[in-house]
Amino acid sequence: MVKFLHTADWHLGLKYKQLGDKAQQARDIRLKTAQKILTIARDNDVDFVLIAGDLLDSNQVDRNLVGEVSQMFQQVSPIPVYVLPGNHDPLTRDSLFYDPVWESVDNLTIFQENKPVITGNYTLYPCPVSQKQSQEDPTKWIKTQDESNQINIGVAHGNLQVGFIDEANFPIPPDRTQISGLDYLALGEWHSLFQHPDKNGINRTVYPGTPETTKFGEDQSGQTLLVEIDAPGSTPKITPIRVGALIWQKRGEEITGLPDAQYLEAELKSITEPENQVIYLKLRGVTDQETISYLSQLEDHYHDYFLKLQVSLDELYLKPNLLELKALLPEGVVVNQTFEALTALMKTQPEIQDYADISSFRTQEIFNQLRDQDLVEGLSPEVLNRAFLLMYQMIKEASP
Repeated sequence: MVKFLHTADWHLGLKYKQLGDKAQQARDIRLKTAQKILTIARDNDVDFVLIAGDLLDSNQVDRNLVGEVSQMFQQVSPIPVYVLPGNHDPLTRDSLFYDPVWESVDNLTIFQENKPVITGNYTLYPCPVSQKQSQEDPTKWIKTQDESNQINIGVAHGNLQVGFIDEANFPIPPDRTQISGLDYLALGEWHSLFQHPDKNGINRTVYPGTPETTKFGEDQSGQTLLVEIDAPGSTPKITPIRVGALIWQKRGEEITGLPDAQYLEAELKSITEPENQVIYLKLRGVTDQETISYLSQLEDHYHDYFLKLQVSLDELYLKPNLLELKALLPEGVVVNQTFEALTALMKTQPEIQDYADISSFRTQEIFNQLRDQDLVEGLSPEVLNRAFLLMYQMIKEASP
């Protein structure tokens, strides 16, 4: 039996440009998450830790970070740590994996060639990356010995050819485990957890995802995998373990007035662990200037509360008056009749009367028609304002 942690895509030193002045805080969180993974390895008494590429975000990260990471690995000795260079930290001439600081870490192996590593009852087949881009399959060299009693584990960094990516960088055939006789193929590159079954329905080809989310859309990130394989040919037991702290979420909200904005703010205040939240708010609708001014202050007000709050007002429009809306109307009988009816109904409500070029006689005529059709029951200023805003929004969205 073999038990190990499969992880990848730590991207330590990630710039996080989108986080502005909070970038360093996010980098510190990534480092703490890496430490958490190593603690899990020790607590679970694993046979080894496998990092399948992109330990570092680039070969230009701060060398002090390299020293810090080497010390972290040393702290879990004697547990072996295997590191595969990926396309972000490839074995190019400027590779940080050539730094002498790694040599002092007695439990660390940095894979530098396509060569089996035989240890105890398992054999690793590493596929280190030596360039940032390639159309070559990095795993094509792997061929296990059929008579071997070893548990065979491939380690690669690339894109599984399952229809997600055209002209993929470092393409890997989806049946590599069957072609090469592998019990497990530990992959890196994709930032969300992905398990690919073989022809027998057994998940042997796996991406653990990045342990700390790097951007929006990485919905299955923030995990490391505890993998247990009893014997050659047996089904791997794969247990995801949550390790990530950061939560990236996009939200779309409809805003029509100040109550909506205040309700939204109350929801924001109720979010737990705000210091780990990266939130993008896409606000849409039609509202008044007071509400827009209120919402435009949210980013500054919560700058120190959330790790990052970004509020987009691009689709939030200032409510026009009736004459301004009329000028925007497209040609068409239905839309103009609807507008006239809405104008007439608004004139019957003293609280929201607005200047409009419709006579009192025409107003009463339309009102009587709608009343006869039972269309004015429940009429209120709130209902009419909502109808007005919806009409304006639809006209704006339909405009070229």
